[in-house]
Amino acid sequence: MRVWAKLKIEDRMLKDVIINSDHFGSALVDVCDHFDLTKPIVCDKHLSEIDLFRRTVFYPDDFIESVPFDTLEIEIIVNKKKA
Repeated sequence: MRVWAKLKIEDRMLKDVIINSDHFGSALVDVCDHFDLTKPIVCDKHLSEIDLFRRTVFYPDDFIESVPFDTLEIEIIVNKKKA
């Protein structure tokens, strides 16, 4: 799976990264390590959004420590198959 992670302030992208991983949990750990962040609290809401929409958003309240951004958006990139 490929995951695109974006740090944003006021809908403006500060940083982004694409991570290759086996599943969402390890991708999230790799994203946080890349951006030097603590791991957010993952709720059922986040897992359900990943399952339904292949996308979820973490807000500063989802982190125990303060963070310098408004959102951490995680999106699973789906490769389109060529016919």
